[in-house]
Amino acid sequence: MVLLCIASGCVQPDMVLPSISPAQAESPALVIDHTFPFEESEITISLPLDSGVYYGARDADKQIYLYTDLTDRDWLPHYYRAFIDDPHQEEFLLDLIEELRRVRSDLQLDDDRYLELCCVFVQSLPYDDDTVLIEPKFPIETYGDGTGDCDDKSLLLAGILSREEYSVALLLYSEEAHMAVGVKGDGCRDIGDGYVFIETTRSNFVGIVPEMLAGDIVLESDPLIIPIRDGTIRYGRCDQTIVLSDLLTYCRDEIDRLNAEMERESVLIREMNDDIGALRREMDILIRQGRYQEYNRQVPVFNSLIDRYNKRIEEYNRLVRSAERYVAIHTTLINRMYDRYGLYREMLKEGIIAELRSGI
Repeated sequence: MVLLCIASGCVQPDMVLPSISPAQAESPALVIDHTFPFEESEITISLPLDSGVYYGARDADKQIYLYTDLTDRDWLPHYYRAFIDDPHQEEFLLDLIEELRRVRSDLQLDDDRYLELCCVFVQSLPYDDDTVLIEPKFPIETYGDGTGDCDDKSLLLAGILSREEYSVALLLYSEEAHMAVGVKGDGCRDIGDGYVFIETTRSNFVGIVPEMLAGDIVLESDPLIIPIRDGTIRYGRCDQTIVLSDLLTYCRDEIDRLNAEMERESVLIREMNDDIGALRREMDILIRQGRYQEYNRQVPVFNSLIDRYNKRIEEYNRLVRSAERYVAIHTTLINRMYDRYGLYREMLKEGIIAELRSGI
């Protein structure tokens, strides 16, 4: 137990928080690279980590020790901020931000695209749902390990954005055992207190809550909002991410509708195919029996049936082409969530967004 000592004596604190004690390390630095796609570029972030701080963070006691009766709302903010604000990893966070700013300068990113760059970087780190590790990692650990679960990656992203003047909070969904990040935004779907949702475990648009997370988890509860920094920069492209998200839903709905229509057409085609086969067999019998007059009366009936059958095939193929188009659009959106800027311009240019707006 750590005691706080002042002139009048020593006082027991309300809590003792996790902290990093740098370890003795044989090598002074670990050079760690991470490569990920962003917009039309492939980005590589390369950082030398202070190995003493990294190993100290890895071996730190991650528990909190409470010495008074506090509610979760009282102690959880202190607990998570301790991971973000530990002074021993401040140099790491500033070095990481310097690398991200270099990319920002190279690509000439505005505040919204820079926030997306930071989000995509963290989202690109592989998700590790390690149920053995209950306590979160320090951000320097998550970067050094190159992997993390929802709270590990959320703490890393919050640590970055909070030092770049964005208004940032952690969103803790206790019922679903999930953590995400919130930023203040304009024109967005409000999670609470003006924050919009950022998923960190996988690629996802800023301001959009995924319909389902790994393990078939659906976020239905209200999160505990843990403010980290009250900055001056707000996210301003929810008007576009909402459209792209709505387009995903529109594509799924159209695919379901078209699949249902294709199934109905398939039934009709099978029934007509049976009718054609039965009529052909009947006409073959008439030919073999020399009943040519009756055969000739069946020819226009047969030809009409073939014509209607071919039209049903054409309609089925039209439905298939439409479904394939929506599948292609949906796949493009899912696979390029790291490129809101390019996707929106592309969908707008091709008239797909106009189609969405006319269809809903």
